[in-house]
Amino acid sequence: MLLKKIVVRTIFLSGLIFSTGLLADEPLEVKAEESFIKFSGVQNKKTEFNGQFQSFEPIIVFNKNQLEQSSIRVNVDLASVESGSEKRDGMLKKSNWFDVKNTPQGVFKSHQIQLESDGVYKVEGSLTIKGIEKPVTLFMNYVELGGLIELSGSYTLNRLDFNLGLGAWKNPDWVQHEVEVNYKVVLKQ
Repeated sequence: MLLKKIVVRTIFLSGLIFSTGLLADEPLEVKAEESFIKFSGVQNKKTEFNGQFQSFEPIIVFNKNQLEQSSIRVNVDLASVESGSEKRDGMLKKSNWFDVKNTPQGVFKSHQIQLESDGVYKVEGSLTIKGIEKPVTLFMNYVELGGLIELSGSYTLNRLDFNLGLGAWKNPDWVQHEVEVNYKVVLKQ
């Protein structure tokens, strides 16, 4: 009888913990088909180009009531870059740009997540591209949509901080130094 009571209590407490989201150490399931990392830049002083990474892995442990236990890590397959031009995509994979042969992955890791305002979180972390790690601060929008969580935002990246575009490509007349990165990750609650 005592064993039965212990089992019932354990099941009840487990259900309570999981249903209320008290555990913030399990990654949330990502809806990849609704998530993206896109970028845009300016080439030759006037021509805007857009691109995205076709393959990336967000590992997100997020509970708005337990931010100190929340974390975000995004592994990006740099070889999955697609910009609408086969020629440009080929160049982006070479050593002057992403150097995917030697550094196939870019990584964002959060270090601290804080509530900035209603529905907006300040995420301090680091971004590593081509083996160069730099601190970054993102402002992330948080929206709950019927069983889903949408995290989104944008960030302006100076490509030279990560040695993206070496040689003649360093000249901003060829490609502007600032690149706008937009992201959206949709998670199941």
